[in-house]
Amino acid sequence: MPKYQYIAKTNTGKTIREIEDAATREELVDKLRNRGLFIVSVREESGVRSKIFSTLTARTKRSSIKLHDLAFLARNLATTLSSGVTLLRSLEIISIQTESAKLAGVLNDCGRLVKEGLSLSEAVMRHPKVFSSLWQGIVEVGESSGNLPFVLEKLAGYLERRMEFERKVKGAMIYPAILMVAASLAMLVFFRFILPQFTEMFESFDIQLPPTTQFLFTVTNIVQNYFIFILCGLVALIYGFCYFITSKQTRPLWHKLQLRIPLLGDMFFIGALERLTSTIFILLDSGLPLVSTLDVASRGVGNNEVEMNLAVIKEHVRDGASLSREFSKLRMFPMLIAEMARIGEETGTMPQVFEKISVYYQKELSAKVDRFITAFEPIMIIVMGVVIGGIVISLFLPLFELSSGGM
Repeated sequence: MPKYQYIAKTNTGKTIREIEDAATREELVDKLRNRGLFIVSVREESGVRSKIFSTLTARTKRSSIKLHDLAFLARNLATTLSSGVTLLRSLEIISIQTESAKLAGVLNDCGRLVKEGLSLSEAVMRHPKVFSSLWQGIVEVGESSGNLPFVLEKLAGYLERRMEFERKVKGAMIYPAILMVAASLAMLVFFRFILPQFTEMFESFDIQLPPTTQFLFTVTNIVQNYFIFILCGLVALIYGFCYFITSKQTRPLWHKLQLRIPLLGDMFFIGALERLTSTIFILLDSGLPLVSTLDVASRGVGNNEVEMNLAVIKEHVRDGASLSREFSKLRMFPMLIAEMARIGEETGTMPQVFEKISVYYQKELSAKVDRFITAFEPIMIIVMGVVIGGIVISLFLPLFELSSGGM
């Protein structure tokens, strides 16, 4: 069983440095938390092997930043700060522990900026490609209220729930994706290498081929003669689509189109509503004013169409209008949001109300994804069955004519 060296603090602020056996790092973390300890750092016990391992892993850190890295940052920063560790030391510890080389560099730069006299929120704003508007708003609220660990805990919880949901979706999409790739490769190999053999065979018989067989062989000749060009065209098509959905010039058009895609458009819209309501809940519960909350939420919703409608709502709320009334004016947003916002305004429980709405949309989105995947698999199998069946029938029709003619 591996040994782990940990640093933790008690409720009284006493620092504990110990070595303990545990099957996994997560198991040790659970043990320490059950004892009421605040964890500063946990690492595998050093030795010759572990030093070599640490050196190798330090050199092979990922260059990208994943959602897991940001959730790790929020959770550990909340833990170290609540344990009494200074901000600079916390950033230093987490930059060493993170698996992302890029995030480590960003944290080191944030530490440098804090040393120069900037606040953490100002340092975070210097890296907008890494830290979203939600991150910037949360850190700013935490600093102004003096309760940064508390709001970071909320942010960590939200990021972990989103990470779990994305893991579930990706896991569910693995089989359909493998099915599509395998079917596409099989069709490509079939048209490129197998069907040409049948073409030569039927040409030697010198018979009139049925229209379906002629069409099949025409496609085969095109694939065989222009195989490289077809592959280059597919690569260009994929690259063009990626550029279309990421470019600043074309992204608004993509956001408008994605809400109108059959079957998928509803999921895109509910995903945007889930991000919107979750962000409003976190920021309101952290103490950010409503207008500032709407500003941050609109920039993090992930869809330009929804963002523009929220900008209208924000301006009217800034002028004194009620949030529920503004939501009810716009046909884009469901009446559920307007009615629940009205209840929150009347009872003074806006954060709790938006928490319930966000949970509802999380469940709704999860259910729609499950239904889509469940329906996608048989549809894909039926389509492939029709295609393969058509190919087989087209190949056997001339054989039937030959056999009947021979008789």
